[in-house]
Amino acid sequence: MSSAQSSIPCPLCEQSQGVTILPPNSFALQVDCERCNRFTITTMATLGLTPEQKTLLSAYFRRLPKTAPRPEINSSSIARLIAAVPKYTPLEKLDNLLELMGRMSPQLGKDTTFNADRDYPLLIAHNSEEIRFLFAELMKRGHLDGTHDGVFLTLAGWDRVEQIKRAGRASNRAFVAMWFDKNVVALYDDAIEPAIREAGYDPLRIDKHEHVNRIDDEIIGQIKRARFMVADFTGQRYGIYFEAGMMLGLGRTVIWMCDKKELDEGKLHFDVRQFNFIAYESSEDAKKRLYDRILAIEGEGPGQFEKPA
Repeated sequence: MSSAQSSIPCPLCEQSQGVTILPPNSFALQVDCERCNRFTITTMATLGLTPEQKTLLSAYFRRLPKTAPRPEINSSSIARLIAAVPKYTPLEKLDNLLELMGRMSPQLGKDTTFNADRDYPLLIAHNSEEIRFLFAELMKRGHLDGTHDGVFLTLAGWDRVEQIKRAGRASNRAFVAMWFDKNVVALYDDAIEPAIREAGYDPLRIDKHEHVNRIDDEIIGQIKRARFMVADFTGQRYGIYFEAGMMLGLGRTVIWMCDKKELDEGKLHFDVRQFNFIAYESSEDAKKRLYDRILAIEGEGPGQFEKPA
């Protein structure tokens, strides 16, 4: 039996249409939702999702590019998908919204194409009302202006966007902390660097960066300028622990990686074992999983971002 279009709403946002019932023997729904993007969900998984889980899953899928393979929600993948969604403070959401609206602005003085009803999952918000609360605060601060028909960034708003970029949270730089050894050359060249670039960000590994400063000063400076860090612990170098700890102290994302054999052998220090590591078995495996993790946590970078029509 072929699949059939249904009039039931999206199982995550419970609003949009665009759900296809797959053949009965697959026990799944295929969803193409304006708010939540593309995914497949098993009928069993639809039964026990809480409102909070639906919010986080909607955010996860919406932050993936439309060209990514259609992911699946099933009973065993829910926790893993949710674990990859970042958690932002209210002030971080405020900055993230302003920066995103700037990226979705055609030019100075023109209304942003950001739509609260459609785009709230990009901010990991629960609904459009949360976005409108943030809109009001940005207006109060003089960062936005306009009417109910449309809003645009003021010069003060653009100045704030530049401040955010200088602080690193909205830059396109990804700092890579890893062992500088011939044993991991292929991991960087074939997995880490291409995954970061394909996600729309600019990778920086300090041994490949031209500079005239002391190496420790340069590392600290570049970490402060980076939006997020990819930290690969293969080889168990002490410097990686220091650099990851510094990034966490700045309140920014660290994406944790390690060769699966070393993880299975318990070589990681106990202080970091609680983090959600990408345990890879090959460069191909590492590239795919790192790419998916970057998109899930940080969203598409400036190099990949597409403005909606």
